[in-house]
Amino acid sequence: MKRPFTLAALGLLTATSFSASAQIVLDGKVTATEIGTGTNRYQLASTYTGTHSVAGKGLQSLYVGASSTKLYVMIVGSAETATDYPGYVVYLNVPGKAGVAAGTQLKGGSAGDSPLKHTPTMDMETDYGVRATLSPSNMTDVYYSFVDYTSGNAAPVADSYQGAGKKDGTALTFSTATGPFTGTRVALVKSADLTAATTAGAGLEMEFDLAAMGLTTTSQINLMVGYVKDGGAFTSDVLPQVVGQTTDLGSSPNFSTLTGRQNVTYNLSTGILANRNAIASALKFNVYPNPSGGTTQVTYQVPGGQQEVEMEVFNSLGQRVRQLNLGRRSGTQVQPLEALQAGSYFVKLRVGDQTTAQQLSVL
Repeated sequence: MKRPFTLAALGLLTATSFSASAQIVLDGKVTATEIGTGTNRYQLASTYTGTHSVAGKGLQSLYVGASSTKLYVMIVGSAETATDYPGYVVYLNVPGKAGVAAGTQLKGGSAGDSPLKHTPTMDMETDYGVRATLSPSNMTDVYYSFVDYTSGNAAPVADSYQGAGKKDGTALTFSTATGPFTGTRVALVKSADLTAATTAGAGLEMEFDLAAMGLTTTSQINLMVGYVKDGGAFTSDVLPQVVGQTTDLGSSPNFSTLTGRQNVTYNLSTGILANRNAIASALKFNVYPNPSGGTTQVTYQVPGGQQEVEMEVFNSLGQRVRQLNLGRRSGTQVQPLEALQAGSYFVKLRVGDQTTAQQLSVL
């Protein structure tokens, strides 16, 4: 396990200080040395900044990375409660598979004790769903299973139990010997609350085998993640975030009717792609220079008259370091971002009800 991922540790690093030999370690935490660009590095894909419908619990950030043989997903969050069995769900769309079409309601898994029995409607094709269910705080187990929607969407869809792991970062290998989840490994580190999870970079970490998934080093995938209650109902916390959502989404949310795209796109060779490319194009959103020496300009276009504008900057821990409530704007705008320390950032722009984001590196 690498050194704890704290703000102090991050402050000592620059964009060029990562060791060439460093790589992702599956231990239920994301560390500063695991974040960057290129192979064996996590990229920050999405951050939750809204109100959590379960106080002190839920999601903080989502990271995605890849090596020449593995796909990695890291969810920073806090899920454990005193008496219930909440958890995380991850839904995936991979190339070359025929799953459930976008805009079609999932029929749900067959296991009554698995949150995958819920029936959301996704705005991406859905091939697979994976869950991690945490036992109450006086217990040590985390329960894993998956559903395979490439085998059909007739209720109930088989929900394949894969075993029980621990909450201390110990890795568990899925029990299946065939199919897309062969060789899948998972690790989870529990936290008392979201503040502790964010400080430690702790949560659920997953490692998928590229060959088993039918992926190559140039494949492109889509994914979304959620924090769910005991029984499978979605809380407010999903990534990408539903803007303005403050209450539970329930067991059958329709993500296809929301503004923008409710999934992250990741290309294994080039990294995170903007999950709202059309919005970014319409807003003429640009961050320049990038990489930057500490001072950056954000340019954008406010279409259709005056609209409320907000800009936020998040560091690689998913913590907000700058918030600008810019009020009502119109036309072409230029906003400077100054005095950013060396590191990786995520610049989020909201114009009216449209939201987009772009990564920024400061050298």
